[in-house]
Amino acid sequence: MTSTPPTRTLLTALLTCLLVLFAGPTVHASVQDTGGKGRSTFGVQPSGPKKPDRRSDFSYSVTPGAAVWDHIAVLNHSARPLTLKVYASDAFNTTDGGFDLLAEGVRSKDAGSWIRTARSRVVIPARSRAVVPFTLTVPAGVAPGDHAAGLVASLASSRPDGKGDRVALEQRVGARVHIRVAGELKPGLAVQDVRATYHGTANPFGTGSATVSYTVRNTGNIRLGARGTVRFANSLSGPLRAPGVETIKELLPGNSVRVTATVRGLFPAVRSTATVNLDAIPVGGDIDPALPSATGSAGFWTVPWALLALLVLAAGLTVALVRRRRRRRPRGAAPGARGPGAGPRPPPDTAHPEQEP
Repeated sequence: MTSTPPTRTLLTALLTCLLVLFAGPTVHASVQDTGGKGRSTFGVQPSGPKKPDRRSDFSYSVTPGAAVWDHIAVLNHSARPLTLKVYASDAFNTTDGGFDLLAEGVRSKDAGSWIRTARSRVVIPARSRAVVPFTLTVPAGVAPGDHAAGLVASLASSRPDGKGDRVALEQRVGARVHIRVAGELKPGLAVQDVRATYHGTANPFGTGSATVSYTVRNTGNIRLGARGTVRFANSLSGPLRAPGVETIKELLPGNSVRVTATVRGLFPAVRSTATVNLDAIPVGGDIDPALPSATGSAGFWTVPWALLALLVLAAGLTVALVRRRRRRRPRGAAPGARGPGAGPRPPPDTAHPEQEP
């Protein structure tokens, strides 16, 4: 008797979690059904009590202790019924600045825990939709500022892998939920952990490149974007601006993003400096005044190893030539000795003191 291959779980949040990253108000996902029933396509959209509306996300301005009632539409575009889970989850920034949600089963501690859907699972007929009410209850003692979450519809499925095992898949789509709690707003950005490295060249008189990486952290209580510039300088090179530094579109409070930038044409001058300047930019039409800026820098070694090697080689050749010339002198010959045929040495010019009578 043969045993059934074990089922292995595959977390697919990065592959299938689409969180309103484009302009359209509806977010869709599709997956090929391995049971031969065709492709399953479904989506989510902010909605009124009867039908979807034109909002691109859920955005609320609330006070501590407030409650909000709203709806999300879950749409089935497939030719067969679908059973979907519906739940809320905390949002966070990925390391590259993307917007993502906690994996299913991970407990939410912020805005995701404030949302309760009327149904946790819905069965939607083919080419139909279900409108699911939900309640947002803001805790009384919550900190002011921005809090982010997502409302998710997910489909569980499975497929075989190359080893014959069944791989469990979860495909998710979600709509963003942005909540601003009334109170003192404190925008803040910080540049942290700046590290720079020089990449030299084999040309003793050439230039190399330098790479800097740094962390941008939102230290305030509202979501912000950030536009940065990176410059490198030393005693031989004026400020060189690194090209292609991407603008951070949205950074949630308390979250951080790692950024890397590279510049070419930097002369090695033993010691150089990389300086990062950041300007905050508003997100989602915010008009908060006095948006902050931030600066960070790091010194790093830019040693001209190729030039030093050339100088060492030149010094070694000079020493070798001097030693060779010394070895060619006749043995016993003192410095300044005259060779054969040089003629008599002139008498020394000596003075004769007068004798006393």
